[in-house]
Amino acid sequence: MYDVIVSDLDGTLLNSQHRISGYTREVLHELTGRGVEFIVATGRHHVDVRAIREQLGLNVSLITSNGARIHDAGDQLLHNQSIPAGMVEDLLFRFRLPGVHLNLYQGDDWLVEEPLPALLDFCPDSPFRYRVTDLTLLPGDGVDKVFYAGDHEQLVKVEDMLLAHFGDKLNITFSLPICLEVMHGEVNKGSAMTSLARQRNTPLERVIAFGDGMNDYEMLRQAGKGVVMANAHTRLQDALPHHDRAHSADDDGVARYLARVFEL
Repeated sequence: MYDVIVSDLDGTLLNSQHRISGYTREVLHELTGRGVEFIVATGRHHVDVRAIREQLGLNVSLITSNGARIHDAGDQLLHNQSIPAGMVEDLLFRFRLPGVHLNLYQGDDWLVEEPLPALLDFCPDSPFRYRVTDLTLLPGDGVDKVFYAGDHEQLVKVEDMLLAHFGDKLNITFSLPICLEVMHGEVNKGSAMTSLARQRNTPLERVIAFGDGMNDYEMLRQAGKGVVMANAHTRLQDALPHHDRAHSADDDGVARYLARVFEL
């Protein structure tokens, strides 16, 4: 059996309306009541995820910005690894294509160069909102994540350019087909999950993890049981062909899989 559950949010724990269903909430409350720990691991900003944690109704540890930050259940910052400042300028100004929207997480802020209201649909119940700013005036330090939003084919071109220039100095990965995310090269959800498990003296064999995007790849590989959502990005399904599948996020896939495993 498993002592720790780690789950991505968008496309995994959250449905297509970006909310947690009543059934999912009920299952997680039952399991945490039995002493199983639940941890959120997401590409979202830590301020945004606090609102989702309130919606869930559980005090849980948070892996955010794909592992660039780790907070414990009491909101104490345990770890933070930002993108080297010298690389931030290149990301912001050198590798750009038409129609690609630029975003970055710096400290407690979500910063953009121009509005893109569609992005706010991902956080309908959260007070967390982007701030339009002149990125040419922005200091490059303390940037946890840069992400590009837009047409998938355009983002693949951006991905190719970034990989050719930076290689493994940065972690460049898709969270959704319309979202390409960039972090420090040592940052990923898997390393963050491993760090938390080590702090708890929990073997990874006793950790079960759920995800749907390529930013979940390391986490699903390293967990004792990594479960891929039915609605997962085809890249992830192809990369992990022998991993268990859960039902889609809209069909409460995480909760239904856990209910079966824990015999609820």
